Amino acid sequence: MFRYLHYLGKLRMRVAGALLLLPMQNASAAEAAYPLRPIRLIVPFVAGGGTDLLARLVSARLSDRLGQQVVVDNRGGAGSVLGTQILAKALPDGYTLGLMDTAFAINPSLVDKLPYDAERDFAFVAIIATSPSLLVTHPGLKVRTLQELIAAAKKSPGKITSASAGVGSSSHLTTEMLKVAAKIDILHVPYKGAGAAILDVIGGHADLCIVVPGAVMPQIQAGALIPLAITGKAPHATLPAVPTFASAGLPSVNPEAFRFIVAPAGISPAIQKKLGDTLGTFMGAQDFKTRLVENGFDPEFLTGQEARAFVARELRKWRQAVKDSGAKAN
Repeated sequence: MFRYLHYLGKLRMRVAGALLLLPMQNASAAEAAYPLRPIRLIVPFVAGGGTDLLARLVSARLSDRLGQQVVVDNRGGAGSVLGTQILAKALPDGYTLGLMDTAFAINPSLVDKLPYDAERDFAFVAIIATSPSLLVTHPGLKVRTLQELIAAAKKSPGKITSASAGVGSSSHLTTEMLKVAAKIDILHVPYKGAGAAILDVIGGHADLCIVVPGAVMPQIQAGALIPLAITGKAPHATLPAVPTFASAGLPSVNPEAFRFIVAPAGISPAIQKKLGDTLGTFMGAQDFKTRLVENGFDPEFLTGQEARAFVARELRKWRQAVKDSGAKAN
């Protein structure tokens, strides 16, 4: 009887151990087979801006490499806070990702009571691109150089309007840098995304806009927009004739926009690595690099701790920029 009870006890322990291992085995199997269904890529802006453009370039290649559709989901609102909050609250299963930009680093210093923690609530999959900022105007303003713009702004303080993707956006803060550096008064007009701001500058309803070059190349080529200056140490490959702010005498106007793939915190390290490795297979390919440059982006690829460190530096940098600008969220 004793032997029987002893055997029964050991059997129960083995069964219990096997049951405990089942979730781990199932999780490992799911990780190995990932992805088994389409992936949602949240872009926290309305369609039409630079981040949306990059999302569509990347999602097409990522879909091909993963064998599942990566669907861009534009969730604009509150200066990107709405879409970012949706991502923070999503299941960390690898089926909801986000493509964020510089606004991610700006909002913690701009928005009181942000509904997420920018460092704690996310896993940073990969930095995928940086980009310069381009100042454009419409032909009706009748300025063709940055110097002419500065002269016109000094002649009519507060009359020239600058459209942005929203209060505290990188386009807004870069405009504030320009105002301080050139000692001019330009009226800031916030929009609900870069696409709407660009359209109103094309239509002459606003005078200026700071954008990603790739978002407006067709309009520049058609003469609907006039490029005045670009950030960076040297002219950009897509616009070699456009001077940098530094060469025009304003070296302090030189922020660098960045874009990255992010997931909710808690994602499996194996799935995070698979996503990073998959991105790396085409981000490093020359044809895709050329595609990025043609659309106004500069290839930049970092994963893991390097990506997290990059974002941490940007959070510190834009904290100072927000403080200097005095910007406040609506």
